[in-house]
Amino acid sequence: MKEYLKGKKTYVTAFLAIVAAVGSYALDEIALKDMIEAVFAALTAMTIRAAITTEASK
Repeated sequence: MKEYLKGKKTYVTAFLAIVAAVGSYALDEIALKDMIEAVFAALTAMTIRAAITTEASK
């Protein structure tokens, strides 16, 4: 399992954060603004991780 998740942990965590934010919004636990902020934060983490991986492989 550890080998399978190697290099994917950030993406899995960010995806789960997006699911949690959308779920919380759907259940009326957070406002739309807060959901959008959480989704953008998770997408930012994915983008930074991809950029680091791309630059490190050069």
